[in-house]
Amino acid sequence: MLNKMDIGARVIIEITCPNGQSAQASSTLIGFKKGQYVFIEYPISPPLEFNKIYLEGAEVTFRSITNTTHRDVIAFRTQVHSVIYRPMEMICLHAPKSISMRQIRTHQRLETKFSCNLAVGSHNLTGVMTDFSVGGCAVSLPAKLNSNNLLNQKVSVSIELETVAPITVTGEIKNVDAKEKQSKLGVMFDSGNMSESDLQTLHHQCILKGWS
Repeated sequence: MLNKMDIGARVIIEITCPNGQSAQASSTLIGFKKGQYVFIEYPISPPLEFNKIYLEGAEVTFRSITNTTHRDVIAFRTQVHSVIYRPMEMICLHAPKSISMRQIRTHQRLETKFSCNLAVGSHNLTGVMTDFSVGGCAVSLPAKLNSNNLLNQKVSVSIELETVAPITVTGEIKNVDAKEKQSKLGVMFDSGNMSESDLQTLHHQCILKGWS
């Protein structure tokens, strides 16, 4: 199942070390040796804990996106085999005994360009909702954000509409793609959070924008 991932794909790792310290970071898949090892880049900006803890033998949860038609999430648990320093810094993981895969999108997504405001803890962010479905949405923001501070955080999204009152939904940030001057957040809505009426309103507004 590892061959369903592209070399160079972005991955998320959650590491828990023998001394009890844990951290989460983004990395890139370098390659794998079937049945033995998985190689990922050493995080460019690792959490502070990475410089304090002994990584070998640490427990790891690995998540990435497949290259399959439905763009599924692939996930597994394993351990760090070693940290390699030449020819580049990388982390060698033991190949997993089992791998799980699930679909990201069980609902149709529609492209949009709605302005929206996000409330995450005590922070307020303004961006553009670029697509949505009954299950979640993607939001583009004009700044580079710290993924470690946002992943799995509760969020309230207020969607600005031109002819009707804003629609507010709550959920959880499940993906952060941070680039130099822009970030994209993937938000999964709380189950049953969006009413049928709000969903119909958003569909209608999408159609109006498409014809404007």
